[in-house]
Order: sequence, then structure tokens, then C-alpha cells
Amino acid sequence: MSTALRAMISLDGDWKLHLPGDAGIRTVSVPGTWTTQVAGFGESHETVRFERSFDVTVRSDRRLIMRFEAVNHTAVVRVNGIVVGEHVGAWEPFEFDVTDVVVDGQNTLEVTVSYPPRYGSEAEAGFLEHPLGKQSWYGTTAGIWQSVALEERHEAHVRSVSLRADADTSTILVDGTVTAAEGATATVLSDGVAVATATLDVQDGALVGVVPVPAVRRWELEAPHLYTVEIAVQVAGETVDAVHRETGFRTFRAEAGRFYLNEREIYMRAVLDQDYHPGASARSEDFDAWEGMLRHTKELGFNMLRVHIKRPDPRYYEIADRLGMLVWTELPSWMTWTPQVAAMGHELLRSLIARDGHHPSIVIWTIMNESWGIDLSSPAQRDWLREVFDDIEQHAAGSLVVDNSACEPNFHLRTHIDDFHVYRGIPESRRVWDAKIAEFAGRPDWTFSPHGDAARTGAEPLVLSEFGNWALPYALDQYEADGSEPWWFALGADWAFGAAEGTGLMDRFRSMGLEDVFGSWPELVRQLQRAQLVANRYQTTSIRLHDEIRGYVLTQLSDVQWEANGLFDMNRTPKAYTAEFALANGEHAVALRPDAYSVATGQELGMTVTTLPAPQGMPDGALLRVCIDGVSAAEFPAGSLREERMLRLTLPAESGQYLVSAELHDAGTLIARDAADVLVVSGAQWDGGAVRAGDESVAQWLDALGVPVGADADLLVVRTFTDDARAHAAAGGRVLLLAEESGALGAAFDYLPSARLTSRAGDGDWVPRIEWLDRRGAFTDVPGDTVLGIAFEDLLGSLVITGIPGPLRPAIVHSAIFSGWLRGAATSTATVRWSEGAVTISTMRVREALSTAPIARAVGLGLLRAAVS
Repeated sequence: MSTALRAMISLDGDWKLHLPGDAGIRTVSVPGTWTTQVAGFGESHETVRFERSFDVTVRSDRRLIMRFEAVNHTAVVRVNGIVVGEHVGAWEPFEFDVTDVVVDGQNTLEVTVSYPPRYGSEAEAGFLEHPLGKQSWYGTTAGIWQSVALEERHEAHVRSVSLRADADTSTILVDGTVTAAEGATATVLSDGVAVATATLDVQDGALVGVVPVPAVRRWELEAPHLYTVEIAVQVAGETVDAVHRETGFRTFRAEAGRFYLNEREIYMRAVLDQDYHPGASARSEDFDAWEGMLRHTKELGFNMLRVHIKRPDPRYYEIADRLGMLVWTELPSWMTWTPQVAAMGHELLRSLIARDGHHPSIVIWTIMNESWGIDLSSPAQRDWLREVFDDIEQHAAGSLVVDNSACEPNFHLRTHIDDFHVYRGIPESRRVWDAKIAEFAGRPDWTFSPHGDAARTGAEPLVLSEFGNWALPYALDQYEADGSEPWWFALGADWAFGAAEGTGLMDRFRSMGLEDVFGSWPELVRQLQRAQLVANRYQTTSIRLHDEIRGYVLTQLSDVQWEANGLFDMNRTPKAYTAEFALANGEHAVALRPDAYSVATGQELGMTVTTLPAPQGMPDGALLRVCIDGVSAAEFPAGSLREERMLRLTLPAESGQYLVSAELHDAGTLIARDAADVLVVSGAQWDGGAVRAGDESVAQWLDALGVPVGADADLLVVRTFTDDARAHAAAGGRVLLLAEESGALGAAFDYLPSARLTSRAGDGDWVPRIEWLDRRGAFTDVPGDTVLGIAFEDLLGSLVITGIPGPLRPAIVHSAIFSGWLRGAATSTATVRWSEGAVTISTMRVREALSTAPIARAVGLGLLRAAVS
């Protein structure tokens, strides 16, 4: 950091960029990644040359130091045509003494930047064999991506400094390097007033010392007190150089499965932040706006940021220090194991801890993520991870260390936190989610090594360190000025079975009939974003219901290109229901679990409501209120401890979707809310006459719906498209096929095969599947939104229809599914013409679900109406 003793010339701004081959010259901004600034080069691995001139007045009593905060990945630096140095690595600052090559007046600075090749060789490692984080996901972020400056320094100056504030001993440990110094001091300031000073030991260019600080004020989440430390260098008793660092005193530890900040228990409420910015940039162009964004994040109830597998601009940590926001930070990942990259990663992590460890906000360090870049079936590689953990544990004293932030099928070996990643789509996998979280809360064996070499203590806090759900952004504001799609739309093609590719988005929206069904693109986006709220809120409160789990990390803070699971979009606009999520994510929470998500008119709804106070208890006088569509239906004192209540409410008699909510109020202020959409289903009667049943099970279903069965009826309901059903349709009849089994279509649709019953495609968990029902026409009496919620979970069949609609089978689509960026589309209910008649096919499990989900009655009657219309 420059001081008054260091005159600095900023070299940020416009630079010439010489592109490879005959691609020409562009003007780009530094700091910034050139690959996001030049169209068509988002995934480039090319070598390029940056160039600019600068003016300087040379002083004979000063050294000139050219400092780069970070260049990705290899930088060869020339001043006036002379090579002054080379640096390899994307994340760390570096500097060169250029005193002997700079001239008085105008000078030329050139930086040749190379990025590792896409594929490695014996001569050169590929980019997957370097710790570059998720650049294999989102495109390369190559170039001079952080600031450049020319500094004037005295011959005797500080070259590097590392600090650690030790709250247990009230001391600050100083470690650094200097040139030509005769002496050095460290002065500690609190609110601008010097409170301590000490002489540092200077020997052979090394700088070490300990500074006792009296009456230490701790760094707290709500009172993040910081100290400024000035490291000064003296020659002949005169201070000739100085640098400043800010730090803070705090303790952070894990004990008996719980977290403690300054001996006060905290519950971890974290959000994953990949630290990508508008325009797919690796750094923020506006740090005031970025500070505002992180301030907003804290207002949403989060007390921790998990900065994902990259080193952000160091100002990120400075913001967190000022805001009182904890940070879980990580070693940038690689994908292909080699001894060379393993050694490189280990050394990089040690270096990052030395550079950034003075920030009191940083409380957790991760070595590996999801075993990327390591084969945990290899004993030698497991040994390496244990050895690195033991080493990093010493270097990161005062913080916790995670060996491998795990997911299936990988695991921990030795760690301070027993963390795990679980993604399950809602509503499709709600019960699977609940079972998995309950199993995790029991501290299962599967989170640690099965090879007999785990060093588990059983006292590691349990943390669900990744979970979350997608919701597409508005996206049209991310198109180029000429209307073309963002360059990164295509990058998602290799992810989530293709569901993450955005290319052709609006054409697909129209061709799939979604514009007609939803009415507009904004309405589809609104419903998707509400579905994200429902899922994230449900999963967050599910985690909090298990007291054994002491924290979570929601994925994620903002969308990153095609990865649309953020609370904010890529332009930092909050999604439609982000503010509402804060009420499930605060210090105190409440969990509402209805016994059912659909009920018949006049039926009581049973529910469980659980208050979830902060570790220090609920505020005195807090009130628990249960509401139906915002109107209070029951009130209770919340109490100070966790408490579970069983309630029964009568919902309105009118059919519709009702929001049942449980709220916590403190002195008249709403501080927490959980809610569930409950569908009230009327006892509407079938008025379409008799229906023919294809078998006895269908006859029983029709009888349960109150539908008369007749042998000569025009509508035939079957579970297999038999020759009889085919002939009935060909003669002008109507057929409803309840396609519950994979062979339900028989051989009737084999022609050029125009239709198939297949399993639901895609991921369904990391990128949840969305199922929708066109509630117009035949399904008008089915309450709820077009996007189906939890009430329909029992109706979501395991099969879907592919090939209908299609060129040979145009159809009226009543319900369908898609994933991600409207990919993996398939039909779940459609009506097709068949000779003189028509066939309606549905994979919804309306017959099976009739006894468990009252909504199945309304959907079943809708299917009958669709079949005869």
C-alpha cells in the first residue's frame, strides 16, 4: 500500500492490446480481463501483448518499482524493450525494480500475457493442471485483471509484510521482508490514535516482531473494530518508508459441534459467492457498488460469505472487515492431478494465508472442493491431503481449515468442519431431501473416508455447505446492444445435460408454446423466481429444524453467466422474491410444516410450527402468529427456547391457493416467516356423462371421482393403448391414456418413432426440473400457479412423453416439463388427433395419488375434460 513516502503513478486505464495473428489491435481497460472485453475471445487461450506509455521524472535518490496486483496467467514484462521480469500465476501480486531501465520522460511498458493451453503436454501443463478455479466453467479470465502502478521508494523499503492479530495474547505478530533497512518499527492505531508501538528485528532482509496491544477491542459482527498497523523503516534514525495494514482481534473456534466467535456461539448462515461480476468479469468495476451489494447481503440475514475457489480482489476482504461479515475462503481449484500442480497449490495456499490472513473476517480456509483435482481412491493422494491439512492448520492459526469440502461420492479425511453438499430439486425430490438432511444430521459414516484412515473426532460442526435452486433471470437486459445473445450462453452446453445452455432462449420460449401459456416472458420468470423462493425457504428451514446441523451455505449470491441459481442476477438486480427469503435466513427463524399441501373444501389442515431461536435465545415477548393469506388465525407467545407446536386450522371454503404462514414478531416488527402454498380443492362434480373404463382399476378410479361408467361411452380411459383403444379413437372416439408404465403406448406410436415414454431427463437436483400445467380450458378448476408446486409432488410421474408434439404428431400440450434455460423439454399431458378421434396421454399419477393428494381429484377431472374437448 502506498503512503506519502511512496509517490505512485497509476498505470490503470486504456492499454493497447495486440491480438494473436492478424486479429489486430484493440483498446482494453486495465485492470480487467481482456477475454471478456474482446468479442469472440471469451474462451481464448491465446498469448497477447499489452502496451502503453507512461511519463516519469527520474530521481536519483529513489528506486522505481513496477507493481502488478495480479496477472492471469504468465506475464513477461518489458520496459523500453528490456525484459525486467517474468511471473507465473493468476492470483498473487508481484513487482520488479525497473530503476535501471526507466528514462526521464516517456517510457514504454509492454506485458506479454500467456494463458495455459487447453490441452497439456509433456512440455507444458494444460490449464486444467493449474489452480485457476472455475475458468473451466465460465471461460478464461486472462489478462492484467488487477491494478498496475509505478512506485517511487527509498532504497530502504518494505517489500512484503504479513500480520496476525492474536486475540488470546493481545499481540500482533509481524513477519516481512525489507531492503537496506537499518531499523523498523510497528505502530498500532485505534480510531486514528496510536495505542502501541514496538521495535522490529531486522536481519538479513527479514522483518519480525511482536507488538503487545493494551485494552484490546474485539472484532465483532455488529461492531467490527479494526486496528491500523504502520510498518515503518528507518535509516539513520529517519523514517524513509512505511506501509499500512488493517487487522482486528477475534477468536473463531469449533467445539463440541458448534461455532464460537469471541466465545459467543453463532449459527453459520452463509452464501456461496463466486465473485464474478457484470459482464462476466472476474473483478468489480465499481467497488462502492460492490460494497453496497455485500451490505445488502448482510441485510438479507447472512453472516458469512463463502468465496468460492478463487482469490478475490483483496478489497473484497477489506469490505468484509468493515461490514462485520465472516468469510470462508478457498484455494483456487484445478481439475487434473499432477505432483507439480499439487505442490503449486500447496505453496499458493500458504502464500495466500500469509498475504490475507490479517483480515479478521477470514475465519475458514478450504484446501480442496468436491475432490476436484485429487483422486481420493489413491492412498498417496490422500496422504498428500492429510499432510497439507496439517501444514495449513499451523499457518492458518486462529482460523478453521477444511480438507475437502465434500459431496457424494467424495469425503473428508481430517477437517475442522464436517461439511457436505446436497442438491435436491423441489418439489420433485422434497421427501428425498428431507430424508437426506435427517441422515446427515445423524453424523453418518459416509461424510468421512471409508478407507480406514479418517481422523474424525465427532466434534466437528455439521454444515450443509452447498444447496440451492435455480430461477432464470429476466436475462434480456444481458443481451448485447445489437440484440445478440450474451457470448456465455453457449458455455453452458456441457453442463447439467445441456440444461445450462442459453443459446436460442427466446426462440425456444415461443416455439415451446410458453409465451401462449404464461402470457409473457416476465410472467414465466416471475413464477420461476417464486418457485426458487419456495424451494430455498423450504430447504433452509429444513436444515434449521435439525439442531445438530450448525450452519449452511446457500448456493448462491448471484447468477454466474448460465448458472442461474443466484439470489441476484448477474447485473446485481435482486430476483423478485429475494427480500422475502431474508425472513427465513435471519438470526431467529420459524419452520412451518403442513400435514398436506392440498385439502378438500371443509377439511381441517394439520401443521407443525417450530420456533428456531438464535443460540442466545428468542427476544423477550416475541409473538408467534399463524396466518392465512396474511390474516391472523392463531397467536402464541414465542417463548425463548425451541418449541414445536401442533395446530389445526380450517381453511376457506372457496377453492383456491392460500398462503399459510407462520410469523415471528418482536415488538411489533416481523423478524421471521415461513410459509406454504396450500390448495383447497372443491368437490366439483363431473358433468360430462358416462365414461368407459379400460380395466377394473380405472373403473375404481372413475367411481372415486364420481364419474359414471358406461360400456358404450364416447370417452374410453385406459392404462395401455391397446388395439381396442386404437380402434375406438380411429372410429371417432376419445381416449384418455393414463401412461403409468413404460409400455403404456404399446406399438401404436412406433411409426418413424414419433413418440416414446422415457424417464425424466437431465439432472433434476442441481438444475431442478420445472413442470407446468396450462390452467386454461379443461384445467380452469385446478387452483394454483402455472408452475406446479409442492402440492403436486405425488402427481409428478417418473415418465415423460418425447416426440409429442412433433412434425408427425402436432398436439395440444396441457402440461410439460423443462430444465434450466428451457432445455430438456418434454410433455406430460397432450392431446393428439387420431384418425377421426383423439387421444389424450398423461404421465401424471392422478389415479395413484387420489388417496393421498386431494389436488389429484381436480387434475383428474381436468384430464377427462381435456380428453372430451
